[in-house]
Amino acid sequence: MNLFKRIEVIVLLVLAGAGAAFVLLTARSDDQDDATPRDADVATGMGTGTLDAVNKLHRCTLERDYGNARLDIELRLANRGSKRLVMQPPAVKLLTDAGREVPPFFLPIEPPPEIPAGATQDVRLRYWLEKADLSAGLKLVIGDESLVVKSSAPFDLETLKTKEPKTFSGADWTP
Repeated sequence: MNLFKRIEVIVLLVLAGAGAAFVLLTARSDDQDDATPRDADVATGMGTGTLDAVNKLHRCTLERDYGNARLDIELRLANRGSKRLVMQPPAVKLLTDAGREVPPFFLPIEPPPEIPAGATQDVRLRYWLEKADLSAGLKLVIGDESLVVKSSAPFDLETLKTKEPKTFSGADWTP
């Protein structure tokens, strides 16, 4: 058969086989436990209240992009639930004091972080802020728990230069 004598066909077959093997070997499964978790654990993978000492905000990095800004939140979280916690809405939201949900910033090649059941790990969440979002406080809501990211003191985005990140270690942001 002359078809398999062409190098292009052989290379395409090898690449297709390697791609299929990669997909089959790295497929994720949602394991179901027989234990009956609490309702909050089922919905969010976490308990209720405010985030405790295990869950800690490391830093926030704000990078201005003309009239908007990208906010990177780096924190350590413990997933006490029985299912993996995917760090994206509706399980995880960034809310302004007015109740507006800030949209997450994502890159198609960068999947949202996940925390396996019963594990603690550092994660980085990204959000796309408008100038008005910085005039009040910001709160990260994970299920029924919350973490203050920015205090209610207004922050003037104009004090930052475009494309120069500014890092904050607490909720009090001062330029």
